[in-house]
Amino acid sequence: MVMIVLNHTPWANCLYVDPNIGYIRRWGTTLTVSFLSNWGGVGDCLFFIISAWFLCEENQSLKRNIARCWHLEKQLWFWSITLFVGCLVAWHMQGGMPGIKTLTSLGVKTVFPLATNLWWYPTSYVLFLLICPLLTQGLQLLTRERHATLCIGLLLIFGWMPESIFPLDMKYSIILFVYLYILICFIKWHIPSMCKSRLYAYHFIVVGSGIALTSQALVQCMSPNKIMGHMWMNSPRCISSICIALGIVIIATTSKAHHSQTINYVASSTLAVYLVCTHQFIKLALRPVMQYIQPGAGGVVKVLMVALSIYTAALSVDMMRHWVFGWLVDRNVGCQNAWIIGKLERIRNYGIQVIERLDEKLLNGV
Repeated sequence: MVMIVLNHTPWANCLYVDPNIGYIRRWGTTLTVSFLSNWGGVGDCLFFIISAWFLCEENQSLKRNIARCWHLEKQLWFWSITLFVGCLVAWHMQGGMPGIKTLTSLGVKTVFPLATNLWWYPTSYVLFLLICPLLTQGLQLLTRERHATLCIGLLLIFGWMPESIFPLDMKYSIILFVYLYILICFIKWHIPSMCKSRLYAYHFIVVGSGIALTSQALVQCMSPNKIMGHMWMNSPRCISSICIALGIVIIATTSKAHHSQTINYVASSTLAVYLVCTHQFIKLALRPVMQYIQPGAGGVVKVLMVALSIYTAALSVDMMRHWVFGWLVDRNVGCQNAWIIGKLERIRNYGIQVIERLDEKLLNGV
């Protein structure tokens, strides 16, 4: 999540580079910011691979996944409404409301955050959870050789060229998650020794970091005055991001087990940091702050402090939300899940009946 926060920090809104200094100093400052701000792809991979790592070994259940979707939807509603109110306050304090079109659009997204793709990750993740049982079942029917062929083909198509060079991208959608899930399933099911080897993990991190950092430094040479984004380490579909994230997950899962209720409680609120730092509210809130950032190393440090403040504030608020929801909203979560699943089953059964009736009419017509 730290990687994702740094990736979404508005570096471009501050004058961290003084155009009057020499090329080497400008390149050094820009390269530092580039290394800090281009780890979003690794962060996205880590976020999803952690889920996929355990999902692929579960006894997949659509009902369980629907319950997960509902749990996520409640968190999104809280944050979409809270941040929408924050936007209204920020607009008022900064001297004026936006046009009716902008206000209406954000209002609709606030009420339907999943359906309107207000945040791409939760929407894509919910869609993935709904197809995950069938996808897992289909992959289990493949032989080891066919699964390996599928993985190699996907990596050859999507894994070697970043978005800025090869525009055939997955557009941060469910397709990205299906792609990563296919790769993780192969590793977990067919190369279990790799999942337990720290030597492989260190090799993954070294190779991935070498490709990512070297390419970033070389490309940045051509543009010393602005950050070059969407390169190897900032593209979650690229092999460098996948290698780094996979290595980190293997190291974590092969470490000595240590259970902490405090860490687990904090971790359950980490998604809120992403929701806050990618919402329109944060741009409005930081607009007056970024005006006071001066060029040079001091400016970079101040931006890092802003990023840390966002991380801490969002995490703290969501931990309070988590506590309040535990007392109020989630007290009857079992009944909520049963009601939602019952409604969806009725809709499914009705849809099947409609299709069967239509099929009978077509057959009779023939």
